[in-house]
Amino acid sequence: MPSDPAATPALSVFALGHVDASLSFLRLLPDNIGEEVTNILAFRLLGELWKQYRIDCKINHGRTLLSMDNGYELRVFTTLIDELGGWPPLLAANAVIRAHSPALSIVERRLHDDEIDDSRDLVLEICDQITRLPADPGPIQRAGLLIDRAQKLEEQHEFGVCWALNLAAANRLDILGRVKGVPPFPALFNREMLRFDRSSTWRDKALCSALTKSAHQLSAAAFESFHAIKTFKALFPDLRRNSRLGAAHVYLSGIGELTPTLLAHLLACTEPGARKMLRQLKSAGLALNHAPSPVFERTSGFRLGWPGASWLRAFPLADAAESELFSED
Repeated sequence: MPSDPAATPALSVFALGHVDASLSFLRLLPDNIGEEVTNILAFRLLGELWKQYRIDCKINHGRTLLSMDNGYELRVFTTLIDELGGWPPLLAANAVIRAHSPALSIVERRLHDDEIDDSRDLVLEICDQITRLPADPGPIQRAGLLIDRAQKLEEQHEFGVCWALNLAAANRLDILGRVKGVPPFPALFNREMLRFDRSSTWRDKALCSALTKSAHQLSAAAFESFHAIKTFKALFPDLRRNSRLGAAHVYLSGIGELTPTLLAHLLACTEPGARKMLRQLKSAGLALNHAPSPVFERTSGFRLGWPGASWLRAFPLADAAESELFSED
């Protein structure tokens, strides 16, 4: 087996096919279960997009979608998702996050208004470049062409353009030859790919790796969402029709962590009632809480993949860079 098997076009194509297979089961689920699984998946993917946005823009606060220290940057992000997103469940999850995010101060409102127009212009420019890509090459070749065109913009912006590449490409998936209205692919690019001193060989390997890793991440999120609902239904088979415990579990499993206060806002219920539901989930093994912290975190007993095939999940770019360095010497 080669030392960098994840950095091959063949495995990237396999990963894309695996995503299609992973998502196809959503259409086979009963409506009541399928909706809950899809809602969890939408929140998880939105969280992954926010995580990558924070990395690309060097934002140190706002660790989760509903962190209390979220500021104007999250409002810029959710506005861009509204304009870019084509998958309805993602847009619905985005609306929930925006509706329950901390209110902006006067200063933050001004910062938001100053930044949103510039951010929108850059994202639209990247989207325009995506639509101009030729249809004949494969996904890696199209992504490479997009990077070539984006390199000219990289030094003109304080935080570069990687964040715009990731937001645009994740939601405008014609770059991967996919149709509109499908779940997004998070983290297809990194700033190293935009460096002029990287060889085309290194960049192609990096793109193959990123596509494979992103596809695996999407497949894993889909199966984890299904597993979360399957486990919940098995643990709570006889809930009353008006019980909101299922909705609480969807929010916790999708967003990742919640406090009773946040859950109370999401469900429009009392804080003691929200705390009781979170404690029920904890007693069932579906949540963790370390007193005296008010935060409850989701748990997961599912992992896609197997120990002997870690190369299906990630490719160490540092190794590729080191190999390139030695080959140039």
